[in-house]
Amino acid sequence: MHRTERPRRQTVPINLILDGRPALVVGGGQVGRRKVMSLLDAGAGVELVCPEAVEELLELAAAGRIGWTRREWRAGDAAGHILVFACTDDKHVNRAVLDDARAAHVPCCCADLNWADGDFTTPATVRVGDLAVAVSTSGQDCAAARDAKNEIAALLDGSEASELVVMGTSDALLPSRKRAPYHLPSEERLAVGRLVARVRGVREFFILNTCNRVELVVRAALDPDTIALLRRLVGFDRLAEEEQFVFRGFEAFRHLVRVTAGLESSLLGENHIVSQMKDALDEAAANGWSGPSIRRAGAEVMRVAKAVRHEVEGLLHVAEIDQVAVRYLNVHGGLDAKAHVLVIGTGMVGTGAVEALARTGAQVTWAYHRRVPDVGRFGDRAPTVVSMDGLPAALAAADIVLSAVDSAQPVVTADMRSAVADRNVLFVDLGVPRNIDQFYDDWGHGVTVADLDALKLWHRVKTGTLNEVRARADAVIAAEWKE
Repeated sequence: MHRTERPRRQTVPINLILDGRPALVVGGGQVGRRKVMSLLDAGAGVELVCPEAVEELLELAAAGRIGWTRREWRAGDAAGHILVFACTDDKHVNRAVLDDARAAHVPCCCADLNWADGDFTTPATVRVGDLAVAVSTSGQDCAAARDAKNEIAALLDGSEASELVVMGTSDALLPSRKRAPYHLPSEERLAVGRLVARVRGVREFFILNTCNRVELVVRAALDPDTIALLRRLVGFDRLAEEEQFVFRGFEAFRHLVRVTAGLESSLLGENHIVSQMKDALDEAAANGWSGPSIRRAGAEVMRVAKAVRHEVEGLLHVAEIDQVAVRYLNVHGGLDAKAHVLVIGTGMVGTGAVEALARTGAQVTWAYHRRVPDVGRFGDRAPTVVSMDGLPAALAAADIVLSAVDSAQPVVTADMRSAVADRNVLFVDLGVPRNIDQFYDDWGHGVTVADLDALKLWHRVKTGTLNEVRARADAVIAAEWKE
């Protein structure tokens, strides 16, 4: 019978609980052996009926692990069992076993072309630990089912051998000027992601790129050569060993929880990192970089980070970078009804800054690149909105400029200097890479520039509780680790 002519039977996948319950296998060949082994794995009490059997079944019978009735099958043998397998090399005998089981109201599986008249089939199954995956083609193509099972087995074997690995750098190891070349704006992340996806041994990954860190998080079975290749793809091969980190297994998980809980941020306990972590995971899923393993790891990191925050919240004096920037501007620039503030960028940080500025009474202009911001919620305090094309004119009217854009190149370039010359303009640059051309750092002409490092130094948290915070956090993480 050709494959296209095979009968089709729709089935319902189930997992039978067979602990100690009697099951009958008729036939002592290799097919019977496979059925016996699967039943033993499930804890069933196995009775074998056949005149002769393969060596493995003889050994099981001799060891008392199965019962063996050493004779031909007889009518009535099916009675009293929870299920029956008809596995002889005679189709007529198998059909008789099926009829006998049917009369005794016992479900029967036939291991030949009688299968379509039976009560159940056993799909191609692969097991790794407590995980079992079954594959069925509704009887149409057993070879295809086996091939799919083998592919899944190889994938699961790789999963067992793989571990969570994090490699990266952060502001704790590199100042912003040296760190900027390693940051990966969106287009560069896509390019790097396409390369990482082709590295053998890397199953799933995501890239976390924020103002103070760049990290590649992979689920993989990695050897030193593969780690070296990944470092080269991300550009970390140009960093000294002390300027980067590689964490594996529990250390990788602990690091990600600390990061997500805001405990590795320059502003201890800041919350923006939670959204940034979610965005990184969503980006990986959208680009096909991640799958169930990274999704589970990400969900677990989020869950434990939340528990860590709850444990240490009484010890934290939380501040977000946009709030710190506005406080800095109020101290150094003066925020009142006369102040003209230009905010560049409509992302999370730029939006947070505009919301904080709206409460100060300052006159705000908001510059966008792709996404036009919704300002309706601001009412009579709504900022003026301009596109990047209107940036030179907006600079000419600004006393203060706060920029937070995800861009590989500066958005305030040196050729815009005539708009700000000799007017005592204060720039606050929250971008990594820099949004304000470094030309302005030493240019003078009334222009002052504060970058992320300067802002964080100004607002350095001095609670004296960092060691206690980390000790409590690590206790929670160790208790919750399930790898």
